[in-house]
Amino acid sequence: MLKKVLIAAAMSGAFASPLFAQADIVCDQAAMTKLETDVGQITDAMKKDYAEKELAAAKQALAANDTDTCKTHMSNAMKGNDPM
Repeated sequence: MLKKVLIAAAMSGAFASPLFAQADIVCDQAAMTKLETDVGQITDAMKKDYAEKELAAAKQALAANDTDTCKTHMSNAMKGNDPM
């Protein structure tokens, strides 16, 4: 029983952390400009290509005033800059 509770707690923590990380993202032009700068500094070609695609999708979402989608794509673009 305890094992099931611990597994459930670990799984809920894994799913909740990306949601909390997105809560800190602001989808506005200033944040988009900073993200563009950050993406421009990525040296890994695959990560940079991925981040540029996510950045483009975030810009489209910003233009459409779709804040949730914008935050999701901005978060994904930021992950392209994270060391893996």
